[in-house]
Amino acid sequence: GRIKMTLHEQIELYVPYNEQEAKDRDIILRAMASLSDVLTRNNEVLHFTASAFVFNPDRTRVLMAHHNIYNSWGWMGGHADGDPDLFNVAKKELMEEAGLTEAKAIQDDIISLDILPVIGHMKNGKYVAAHLHFNVTYIFEVEDEATFKAKLDENSEVGWIAMDEVAEKCTEAHMIPIYEKIIEKVKKIGC
Repeated sequence: GRIKMTLHEQIELYVPYNEQEAKDRDIILRAMASLSDVLTRNNEVLHFTASAFVFNPDRTRVLMAHHNIYNSWGWMGGHADGDPDLFNVAKKELMEEAGLTEAKAIQDDIISLDILPVIGHMKNGKYVAAHLHFNVTYIFEVEDEATFKAKLDENSEVGWIAMDEVAEKCTEAHMIPIYEKIIEKVKKIGC
């Protein structure tokens, strides 16, 4: 099974992949030390989220959802909402958002650490102010022939996207370098 580490330990032990991750990791650790409630949305300035980046077994495609709120293809994930086990959060969100019954972790460790900006938007008739997500990403594998089901209140479609088409399918410019970084990292570590 998984080695139980606190979220703080996981982030402290995380080896940044590039300058962006080193900077973001520093800020996240400082915020965890000095701010309260970073695991729930009660902290309206910044809080933790978890994402699942999903590959097929031969690492040629990634599974993405077409998100209603961003009108873009992207990874699946969600808010920690108080749960410090972000691996579980990522897996649970993946299962719910893609309608999957099975997803295998490629590794238990964090694959990407990112501070993501969220622009102000309406959600369930309420205004959500601009804020930051401290996002932790884990990688999973799903069989090519798995069946998916969109979670229509969140996304309109779930499907495979060829690895080299991610940049054109994703319309959120600030997300493309993150997706490309994860793909590059997975190729490099050969997992």
